[in-house]
Amino acid sequence: MTVNDSSLDGQVVLITGAGRGIAKVLAAKMAGGGAKIGAFDLSADSVEATAQLLREQGGEVAAFAVDVGDEAQVSAAVDDIIARWGRIDVLVNAAGSYGAAFRATHETPVEEWDQVFASNVRGTFLCAKAVLPYMMQQGRGRIINFASNAGRSVSPLLGCSYTAAKTAVIGITRHLSREYARYGILVNTIAPGPVEGERLRDLLEREDAPKELLRQIPLGRLAAPEEIADVVVFLASHGSRFMTGAIVDVSGGLILA
Repeated sequence: MTVNDSSLDGQVVLITGAGRGIAKVLAAKMAGGGAKIGAFDLSADSVEATAQLLREQGGEVAAFAVDVGDEAQVSAAVDDIIARWGRIDVLVNAAGSYGAAFRATHETPVEEWDQVFASNVRGTFLCAKAVLPYMMQQGRGRIINFASNAGRSVSPLLGCSYTAAKTAVIGITRHLSREYARYGILVNTIAPGPVEGERLRDLLEREDAPKELLRQIPLGRLAAPEEIADVVVFLASHGSRFMTGAIVDVSGGLILA
């Protein structure tokens, strides 16, 4: 499927974490396909930079500085999108923080655990909670949640809190897909493997990094952000119309079905 697939044209897409990384690339791809983008990010500067980039490319975008773990902020921003465009067709829950790399579980502060769960698990729940009533009224919708290879196995880099949080995201996906299928709402999870970027490069260059990580990926390399974004675009498209409750591994073979 190309980014110009007509099934994206005119769709209203809410993307969390859109200030950087995969979600920023995804916002550009979907805007290029004709979607209207509601962009959430914790950083006001980052999300506005994404919005400005998309506008320069002819995209229609509304930017919101939102802590996805804060119900009032999420609800207010979703209401703003509804007031602006009248609907939300696709929610992509891409936002999610993580704690210190390579930290042992018995050394993990509870505050760090709570922070990781607030963005990954509470944020996924709150954003879904906010959009579901509108999707139910529409009789259709797509929710695409970001898990990770960590949720399918364990995190080799980011510890127990990240593994547990991403596993919980998979559980949310399974539950919502069963509960809301009768309303025409499809809920799926993408589980990326390690993705090329400054953050991961810095981690892998540390002396305590697991040197065998790349050797464990059968394709022998990290994913490009565009390769993850392309799969999300597919899950938002007409081509995935008989998929719900799925976990889509995009890990270069790191996770085998």
